[in-house]
Amino acid sequence: MIKYSIALYFILSINVGFAQTINTKTKLDSLCGAKINLDKTGKLLPRYSPQNSSRSYSQVIKMTSEFVKDKRLIEKETGKDMLYTTCCFQGPHMKKSWKIEQGKSIGGTENANFDAEGWMHNPACVFAGMTQSLALDYFPFTGDVTYVTKVKEMLDYQLTHGTTPSNFVWANVPYASSNPFDSLYYGATKWENEGMRGDGLHGIEPDKIGELGYAYIKFYEITLDKKYLKAGLDCADGLAKFVKKDVLPGQNSLEPSTQTNRSPWPFRINARTGKTIDEYCSHVVEPIRLFDEILRIGAGISLDTGRIRQYTETSKLALEWLYSRNGPMKTYVWNAYFEDIPSDPKQANRNQVSPMETARYLINDPGKANNLEADIPALIYYVKSAFGTENIDAIKEQSWCFEPMASHTSRYASVCAMWYSRTNNSWFKEQALRHFNYATYAVEPSGAAWVGHTWPGSWWSDGYADYIKHFFDGMAAVPEWAPDNEDHLIKSSSAVQKISYNDKSIAYKTFDTYSKAVLRLKRRPKKVIANGRLLKLTNNLNEEGWLWKELTNGSGSVRINIDNGNEIIIEK
Repeated sequence: MIKYSIALYFILSINVGFAQTINTKTKLDSLCGAKINLDKTGKLLPRYSPQNSSRSYSQVIKMTSEFVKDKRLIEKETGKDMLYTTCCFQGPHMKKSWKIEQGKSIGGTENANFDAEGWMHNPACVFAGMTQSLALDYFPFTGDVTYVTKVKEMLDYQLTHGTTPSNFVWANVPYASSNPFDSLYYGATKWENEGMRGDGLHGIEPDKIGELGYAYIKFYEITLDKKYLKAGLDCADGLAKFVKKDVLPGQNSLEPSTQTNRSPWPFRINARTGKTIDEYCSHVVEPIRLFDEILRIGAGISLDTGRIRQYTETSKLALEWLYSRNGPMKTYVWNAYFEDIPSDPKQANRNQVSPMETARYLINDPGKANNLEADIPALIYYVKSAFGTENIDAIKEQSWCFEPMASHTSRYASVCAMWYSRTNNSWFKEQALRHFNYATYAVEPSGAAWVGHTWPGSWWSDGYADYIKHFFDGMAAVPEWAPDNEDHLIKSSSAVQKISYNDKSIAYKTFDTYSKAVLRLKRRPKKVIANGRLLKLTNNLNEEGWLWKELTNGSGSVRINIDNGNEIIIEK
C-alpha cells in the first residue's frame, strides 16, 4: 500500500510544479491576490462588480469562456496546444512576464516564457465539461456559435486521438487520462509504480465513459451530426455490456454484512484485456444520465428494441444499487472520481463530486429519488461538513487533496441554488450566494484562473470545464443573479441549435419540440411565439405558456414552458 506521504507529495509540494500550493495561512484581506470585498455585515461580496452582483457571475463566465476560445496556449517543447496535451499550466498571475494577445497564440519562440505542468492530463472530464459549459450553456447565453466550433474541435480530437481500438475488449470508448505532453491518449503510465497512481497503459474509467458519452449525445442534439450519436451509443454499449449484475444485495435482510467493495462498474479497467484495476466507484450517476438521455430521444433516433431493453435494465440496476444498502446513498462511501489518485482498495478517500452530481441529477429528475426531501439536504450537509473550509465559504476537493477549489465551491453553490429554487428555503440561497462569491475570486482579469486561493496554478478542469457550467445552474435557479442590463437565455432543458439576439427579438431553435427555458431580460416581452403559435402569459408552468417575474429596474425573468414547438421567438 502506498504511503500517505507519497500519495500527497505532489499535491502538497510548494515547489514550482503541476500542483503548486501556498503553504501559508489565508490572508483575511485578500483572496487569490485580490483585495476582498465585504458587505456591511462583513460577508463576502464578489470580486467583480461587487456593488451590482447581478453582473459579477456573468463577468467571470465571460472571461473564462473567452480565455478558452481565444487564447491558444502553445506548449513550448512540443508546439502543441496545451488544451490537448496537459491538464494545467502556470498562468500570468504566476508568471508576470506573460504576454497575452487577444485571438493570437501564446508561446512559441517569441513568448515562450511560461510553463505547462508535467502532470497527467484528464481529457475526457475536460472535454465533457467544456461541452456543457461552452456549447450547451455559453453559446445560447451569447449567441456566439464559435463556442460550438471550439467544442467540436475538442470532441473530434478525443475521437481521433483518445478512443480505444475496435479490437479491444472495451472497444470504441474514450480514455480518461494521458501522459503529459503526449498527443495520443492511452492512459497515464508515468506513475504506474507509485501505487498505480493513474490509469496505467490502456486504463479507462467507466464513469468518464458515461460522462463523455452524455456529452457526445448532447452535442449530437446541437449539431445533428450522427458521428457524435454513434460515439455516445458506443459508450452506452460498452457500459451496458460489462455492467456487473451481481452487486445488488440479496433479499435476505439477515445477510451478515454490507458489501461496499464492489459497484456496477469498477473505477479503473484495462480496456485491452478487460481486467479490473480498481474495483469500486460510487460515481454511477454519469452512466445513468447517459442511458436516460439516449432512451429519452430513442424514438427520434430509431433506437432498436434490443438496446432499449439493455439500456433500461442497466440504468435501473445502477439506480437500485445507488440506493441499496451496498450503495453510497446508504453507506456514504463516495469514493473514486479523480484520474490522478492512487489505487485505494481500502476506500479511504472521499470526494464531493459524486454526492453533489448525484444531488443535481435527482433534483433534475425527482422521480428517481427514494425520498427527495430527505436525500438532497443530507447530501448538501454532508459536503458542507466534510469538505467545508474553516472561516471561509469554500469547498475542498477530496480527502487526499484537502484544498479549497473554485470549481468544487461553485458546484456546491449550484446545487444549493437549485434546492433553494425548489424549496424556497433561504439558507440554501445564502449558501449558494456566498460560495459563488468566493469562486469569482479565482478568475484573473486575463481570464486565467486559480484552482483556489491556496493553489495559484491553472487547470483546464478546475478553472474552466468544471467551473463555468455551475454558474448557469445557479443563475437559472435564481435569475436575479444574471445581468440586469442585458438579454440572455440562461438555460434550456433542450439543446439549443441556433439563437440570435437583436433589438426587437430573441429567436432560437431547440432539438426537442417540448422544452423549458429561463431567460433574464431588460424588460417584459410583448409576446412569446412557438412555431407561429402565440403562447399565453400564465402563472402556472405546469401548462404551456410563459411566466414573467419583475426583478429590478423593469428587468426580470421569463420562464417558458413549451409542449409543442421548437422554434421560439420572444418579441421585445
